[in-house]
Amino acid sequence: MKRLYKLVSLLFLSLTIVCGFALTGNSQEVPHAVKGSVLDGVALPGEMWSVTGFLSPVEKGNIQSENYFEQRAVIFATWHNLLTLTPYAGLGLGFDTTGYSWNNKIQTSVGFKVNKRVRFGVLSAGTAYAQENRFRNADGFKAASGRIDFISNWFGWNDASEKENRFPGSTWAIIGHYSPVEQGDLIERGYITQGFVLKRFGTKALIPYGDLTIAHDSKGFDWENLARLGGGVKLSLPYTEIGAGYVHETRFNSGIRVDGIKIFINGSHSWNWFGRRY
Repeated sequence: MKRLYKLVSLLFLSLTIVCGFALTGNSQEVPHAVKGSVLDGVALPGEMWSVTGFLSPVEKGNIQSENYFEQRAVIFATWHNLLTLTPYAGLGLGFDTTGYSWNNKIQTSVGFKVNKRVRFGVLSAGTAYAQENRFRNADGFKAASGRIDFISNWFGWNDASEKENRFPGSTWAIIGHYSPVEQGDLIERGYITQGFVLKRFGTKALIPYGDLTIAHDSKGFDWENLARLGGGVKLSLPYTEIGAGYVHETRFNSGIRVDGIKIFINGSHSWNWFGRRY
């Protein structure tokens, strides 16, 4: 059964990435910058996201918060920014109320990404120098630094903020060696969600949804080998989602299976300083 779960997780991640490449033939065009400014060739895109709440029924009563900030600079771009090379600086912060080491960490990274825009999102491959510290560490993990390498993607469709869309959804996946503390650990993680706009209230939307998270790693850490399948309802606001649902979580290696309530607030925002749209 454990091998079956791992096979399903790897298949899920592989299909997510393969679907992205399948979409590249219908890439969405992005308006080119209007000429006439010295800043036309400059682009400084960035983003931030956060997820906070009761996210794991296995970690009952534990409030988790995951946060990430990134600033990039476009130093090479093809026509319409369909392919870009971007140096970047990133900051990841994690906290929880129980004190698990894997949830309480800070990681900084500086490196490069190659990004391929596709119809519904972006594919990226990156390498960076990163430093990670788990500051509530009961498991003996020491702060570590070193090179990280990864492939990631994000796709989104039928944005809920557009009134003609009724089926908003998104998916992301990442695979690579991206934790200096877990040196040599190949980690794969993926997520997909699909919703239905039940009711709109101006810029807000009430959305029943279903979602699935799958993770696996090569070293067998319990928190890196799991599946969470759930559904519920969320209120979509500009840059924010607030929701609650029911989720079933399985930890592949320990065999733990737990059902519970998920309550969450998500936030995201992106920006671009100067120049053409990224």
